Amino acid sequence: MTKCRAVKVDESLIDVFGKIGKSFADKIKKDYNLEELFVPDTLASKILAGRYRGQKMFKFKVKKTGLTKGILELED
Repeated sequence: MTKCRAVKVDESLIDVFGKIGKSFADKIKKDYNLEELFVPDTLASKILAGRYRGQKMFKFKVKKTGLTKGILELED
């Protein structure tokens, strides 16, 4: 199970989470034929931490919320 903590971070870091989420989602949207894929900031922070640690592959699943919409979830 993932641990989450509430911390204060600079707004620029939240912008980075958004950019990471968008770039990750853009690749997956094409593969799954989705128009919209939501990537939560907490998930983007896990991707950033994984990349910083040298992780190149991430196990994920797409939870469909509509015909062309979904939410990205990382598998632990």
